[in-house]
Amino acid sequence: MILWTIRHTKPYNPKDVCYGRLDFDVSPTFEEESDKALKALVDAEAKPTRLFSSPLIRCTKFADKASKMLGLTVEKEPAIIELNFGTWEGQKLTAVPRSEMHAWTSDLRGYRFPEGENFYDIDKRAGKFIDSLADDGEFLCITHAGVIASLQHSRCGLPDEVFVEGMFTYAMVTRFEFTRNANGLYYGTFTKIHDGIPMPALNMEKA
Repeated sequence: MILWTIRHTKPYNPKDVCYGRLDFDVSPTFEEESDKALKALVDAEAKPTRLFSSPLIRCTKFADKASKMLGLTVEKEPAIIELNFGTWEGQKLTAVPRSEMHAWTSDLRGYRFPEGENFYDIDKRAGKFIDSLADDGEFLCITHAGVIASLQHSRCGLPDEVFVEGMFTYAMVTRFEFTRNANGLYYGTFTKIHDGIPMPALNMEKA
């Protein structure tokens, strides 16, 4: 099974807050970013037969544009929505209690954000979703850094201590190739096809 993922373009976030599932719109750079990513997808000879999108607007706008280019219907998929950062959403990271920041930086993928998720929760929901896809299919998902990283960690063997979630560029294009194991679960490899605008560095200093 071939799975292409594209991270959403840069969101409009003038206050530079943790946004997670906040439904921020796209930035003025949307057209340029999405054009380059879709060109990279075509140049890589992608031929998806189904197009999935996170339900958040920064993904659905991108998916609508991809839909017109590919002639595919957009299927909104809740399983590939971003991590729920709970009480951190809408706050600057510098405003997060130092005790919470310390707990996160001590366990980057395992820490459960207050009233939210941890990254292992994405492993479960995103993994269940991809396992439902046909073995001989080729698919495209417009999604988020947390979901793309989850697939790299949980299904491609990237160690937890390599915290790529904060390193991805906006509109990054990735190609995954998966084969089912004896238990019917997909595992495989990934290749980055395209990089877009870098995201701001995360302030993750420990208390």
